[in-house]
Amino acid sequence: RFDDGGKNTAIYRTMDGGETWEKIMNGLPDKPMARPGIHIAKSEPNIIYLMTEFQGGGTAFRSEDRGDNWVMVNDDPNINFRPFYYSDVRVDPNNPNILFSISGRLSRSKDGGKTWERIATTVHGDHQSLWIDPTNSKRILNGSDGGYQVSHDGGDTWEIINNVELSQFYQLFIDNKDPYNVYGGLQDNGTWVGPSNSLYSAGILKRHWKGLAYGDGYYAVPIPGSEHEVYANLQGGVIFHVDSRYGNVRNIHPYPKIIGSAGDAIEDHKFRFNWDSPILVSPHDPNTVYFGGNVVFKSTDRGNSWEQISDDLTTNDKTKQKTSGGEIYQDNTAAEFHCTILYIDESPIEKGVIWVGTDDGNVHLTRDGGATWTKLNDRIKGLPAFAWVAKIHASEHDAGTAIITVDQHRMDDFRPYAFMTTDYGRTWTKISDGLPQDDYIKVVRQDPINPSLIYAGMEHGIFASWNKGQSWTKINNNLPNVSVRDIRIQPRDRDLIVGTHGRGAWILDDIRPIQEMSSTEGKSAHLFPVRRATLWHLFWRLENLGDRHYRAKNPDFGANINFYLAEGEKTTATVEIADASGAIIRTITDSTAEAGINRIVWDLGHEAATKMQGDIGGGFFSGPMYPYVAPGTYTARLKVNDQSLETTIEVRADPRIDLSLADHEARTNLALELRELLSETNIMINNTNTFKNQLGELREKLSQSEPQNVDESLNSDIDGTIERISDLQDDVLKRPPPSMNYRQRPRIREEIRSLMRAVNSATAKPTQPQLSRLEQLRVELAAAQETLDEIISTDIQQINEKTQSLPQISVGKKNM
Repeated sequence: RFDDGGKNTAIYRTMDGGETWEKIMNGLPDKPMARPGIHIAKSEPNIIYLMTEFQGGGTAFRSEDRGDNWVMVNDDPNINFRPFYYSDVRVDPNNPNILFSISGRLSRSKDGGKTWERIATTVHGDHQSLWIDPTNSKRILNGSDGGYQVSHDGGDTWEIINNVELSQFYQLFIDNKDPYNVYGGLQDNGTWVGPSNSLYSAGILKRHWKGLAYGDGYYAVPIPGSEHEVYANLQGGVIFHVDSRYGNVRNIHPYPKIIGSAGDAIEDHKFRFNWDSPILVSPHDPNTVYFGGNVVFKSTDRGNSWEQISDDLTTNDKTKQKTSGGEIYQDNTAAEFHCTILYIDESPIEKGVIWVGTDDGNVHLTRDGGATWTKLNDRIKGLPAFAWVAKIHASEHDAGTAIITVDQHRMDDFRPYAFMTTDYGRTWTKISDGLPQDDYIKVVRQDPINPSLIYAGMEHGIFASWNKGQSWTKINNNLPNVSVRDIRIQPRDRDLIVGTHGRGAWILDDIRPIQEMSSTEGKSAHLFPVRRATLWHLFWRLENLGDRHYRAKNPDFGANINFYLAEGEKTTATVEIADASGAIIRTITDSTAEAGINRIVWDLGHEAATKMQGDIGGGFFSGPMYPYVAPGTYTARLKVNDQSLETTIEVRADPRIDLSLADHEARTNLALELRELLSETNIMINNTNTFKNQLGELREKLSQSEPQNVDESLNSDIDGTIERISDLQDDVLKRPPPSMNYRQRPRIREEIRSLMRAVNSATAKPTQPQLSRLEQLRVELAAAQETLDEIISTDIQQINEKTQSLPQISVGKKNM
């Protein structure tokens, strides 16, 4: 306990299920103690371990008589680093002399706490929880600020459990690269940048994220036009300029004296910086960056020098700047620092209009780049005292419009607070009354496309308002009910990106339907304009990842066809894709469409070849192939509930690859010719299967007929014909069962598919050998057709002549 400096900390025991309690302090120091952690040895319940600290020493205590008497067995405070935060111990349930101290580092003792060794040095520190399998003490689960880990050898070595995303974002930023990147700071895990689309078919893996700077991570702000340069920071205002090409991290603190987790009180520091100090690159000049302490700093030379452009904008209440701690020890990590600036934002519309919010209730505005500042607190009706002004959003639509978000949960006030001004702070409107009144807001952002649309990130999810906060709707969908700390909108791609505190970063792709919900009013169905689609060429291979490797989903490949349906039951929606000539090249059907926003994704492919009957896939590269279209403009025609709606789709080439439109079209045309050849082959195979089935049925009919009515040679003719057809199938048309890939040479069908796959999977002009092979395959298939025609005109015709009184073999009009 630290409310009284640990003076009244005590250990109590009950022996009757809680009816009576007795203090058991014999052998413990008569001094204030830090919060104690206690664990009983399950295999010998008389043995108890106590982890604590008192002024001047003390870490591990042991009792062998259920707490009647205690003996200090170790007094190294490093074993119980920051006791108010940790002070926890676990005992091996099968060996009372093996125990673990859970702290900033993980320590293990094998001799009842007398000596300790540091373990788990290859995993993230700040250990918070530990479980030892009572049936197998070698198996240990450990939870730390870096996730959770497992040991199978009692703690000697550790494996990181890598298939769950648990990261905690503070701030989130994006760039305008193509695909764009997401930047952010993670609790106790530094600052990072990762892709919105990895362009790997495996998805977005942890390896696709690049570490920028260290410490507890907060801001990671890319410089527009030079995105490999990023401003980042760690706790207490330690700001860096990072060149992510080389991992070069340069400390650019404006006053580098006792910085970061300083270890002392902030009251006598020249400047005060928050745990989460704000960084802002000016939207008007990428060379200008602002940084907040208790004053606003400005640099125009990448942090080589700084100019102070404000006085102290906080209350500078010295009573709230004292050291954190008590008689036992002090703890000043920067999380305790107060009277600091929390957020800075500049109007994207008007240069020099800068808003500032602090952690002690102040809101300031300058309209001249910092020459003069106006305090706005008294103008914000309903602003709580000592407001924690967590975020400010300067509107992309109007220079005088801004939204401030206040988070008062530290004051035991869990109500939502958000205020909007449209006149440079002269008047304010509370816009959070329609939100749940038992949940607090972390961030509010205005949509850059629709000025009436705003989003609120709360402790338990995300909400949207289409009328500037008069009413709200929760839009979590599959997003966990988790703390949403920051929100960004990518205006080019129209994506909504959120940073959560506990489940990583999430992207809601293509939010145009949300932005344009008003266009659905009064309609039973509405088709939204389609976002430009890209023929991205994906890297197809990584090493095998197994089942315990975390991967995030890439955006759906292709074109998102979004449509709205009014209230009603589930129905079937059909989308036809037409090319520039109006020809239908693909039809997609969705039988699960329902009221609200629906999405059908076109994968930018033409129809696949006619399917071979009985093809169940399996093996390498099985399944249908859809020849990719060439770049161009296409039309999507939605048919639903007796309505037909149309919109265009722009398909662009992969911007990274230099390939002419003519070469794209050549690839598409060759793939389509191969598709037609594959369809002919599959139809021929389907026909031969039909002939064999009919011949088998005829043979069965003959077996039931009177012998005197059957030509004795018919059975032999039927068997011979079936054999000839099977030989054509198995030797020429397709691999015979069990179709075991390279254990059997490929036939025509496999050769066509192989060539088609090679053409369709490469963003490249077809080669001359590929074009030549197409002509060879045409000749080979024509020869196979001649063989089949000969079987029809001779063998099957002969059988039909002999069985005129019975059902005959149907060969279709072409061959009658």
